[in-house]
Amino acid sequence: MDRLYRFQRHIYDPTRKYYLLGRDRLIEGLAPPPGGAVLEIGCGTARNLLWAARLYPEAVCYGIDVSREMLVTASRRVERSGLARRVELAWADATTFDPGATFGRSDFSRIFFSYSLSMIPD
Repeated sequence: MDRLYRFQRHIYDPTRKYYLLGRDRLIEGLAPPPGGAVLEIGCGTARNLLWAARLYPEAVCYGIDVSREMLVTASRRVERSGLARRVELAWADATTFDPGATFGRSDFSRIFFSYSLSMIPD
């Protein structure tokens, strides 16, 4: 995945806009409870997590991705956004992900996949 996204991560969001119709509506419908936790599996550039963090200022957002290259971009975006206290990222493989070991928690109010589900092996 790192080989694939090493360069694509720089143009990922604008080039995927039309493949991901409905993701903004999905995020707007999450409606986590106050103090809730939102997890995105395959967070990519953190575009969706930042959208969720802005929409739900009382929630904490978490994201995992198997591509360390995507996480480089995501980390930079989170830092620039000013939301680093409420958005936490980590490298993890969705097929072996242990939320307790990764984030120190095992429960989330909402969990979503935007585009990654089609890329995760059965």
